[in-house]
Amino acid sequence: MVPRGLINTGNMCFANTILQVLVYCPPFTELFEELGKRLKADLARKTPLLEAITDARLKEARKEAFVPENVYDAMKENKRFDSMRRGHQEDAEEYLGFFLNTLHEELLYLLSRTSPPKPQPLLNGSASASPEDEVSIQRPVSPDAETAGDGWLEVGKKQKTNVVRATETRESAITRLFGGTIRSILTTPGMKNSVTLEPYQPLQLDIQSSDILSITDALRHLSQPEIVPGVWSASRKANVDATKQMTVETFPRVLILHLKRFVFEMGEMSVVKKSKPVAYGTELVIPPEIISPGRRGAPVKYRLFGVVYHHGYSAGGGHYTVAVSRPDVPASAASQWIHFDDETVSAVPTEQVVVSEQEAEEVRDGKAREGNLSIAGRERCAYLLFYQRVRA
Repeated sequence: MVPRGLINTGNMCFANTILQVLVYCPPFTELFEELGKRLKADLARKTPLLEAITDARLKEARKEAFVPENVYDAMKENKRFDSMRRGHQEDAEEYLGFFLNTLHEELLYLLSRTSPPKPQPLLNGSASASPEDEVSIQRPVSPDAETAGDGWLEVGKKQKTNVVRATETRESAITRLFGGTIRSILTTPGMKNSVTLEPYQPLQLDIQSSDILSITDALRHLSQPEIVPGVWSASRKANVDATKQMTVETFPRVLILHLKRFVFEMGEMSVVKKSKPVAYGTELVIPPEIISPGRRGAPVKYRLFGVVYHHGYSAGGGHYTVAVSRPDVPASAASQWIHFDDETVSAVPTEQVVVSEQEAEEVRDGKAREGNLSIAGRERCAYLLFYQRVRA
């Protein structure tokens, strides 16, 4: 595949980076190559974004940059993208969510034309719950999702019952590819444990704590117990301190990590950007302690294939670029990683894609300033990390 840049027609870098990283996501491209062979013209008119993505121009054997007008035109067909017009800088992570949700809904439309809908209460299959737990399963895959009724009773061991509530929704190839499930356990003195299964796509990671120097640290931080004050305990007839702890129940084939760099600062009464470097390499092994106990087994491993960078110091502006790993080039090749800055395409060495723990430690210890240099010499920091799962 010949790398092709995308022309920025007016603050559309946020969209260009997401389109490029998806083009270099093998499971995603394989899905839409197959879909392109089967998508009928009469159905394509009802699924404009699917039709645009199945267009093969990004993979044509030409080098010149172009404007992805077919994708932009498809965005105009959906009110979800109304806030994302040319000339206005937007957030790449927000655009990614809108983009994947739209593809998900259009895929559901195609399925509805060929088979009757079947409720799917869980993402990525069923999840086990302790017989001591009360289970609340929530699966809102879109803003239009409606919750189920009053739920049902599930009888566990020793005839103990759990209250199960579920949102009746359907899975698609998009949710199976990119979506996972978080297990949140609320432990309240005098009460049954309350377990909530919530979808993630992507996985949101706080990085603000000073002891978070790497992606592995941020993942471990995700599962640290949190005190929740003022929770009502019916058995004690009083508000008590409860404990909330999250673990990851299921992992997707393609794991997207969102580093939460834009945070609200009370002192400044505004959203600011945190540019601290967070270390990551080309390989990621999920810390076993963040995996739900009933799901632990073989190591969960991923390989990095894309990094979306945010350049600049402001939360309200800046610029996005992306580095991607070429699946058709050996990992040892000097040209395996390429960097897209809109229409500009350049090879980039692996060591300039990743961030070392030494760099993160130097910033923490005051030996270096926040922000590290991109190929173009501009300040940049990783904002979205894209991984493909590999078998242990």
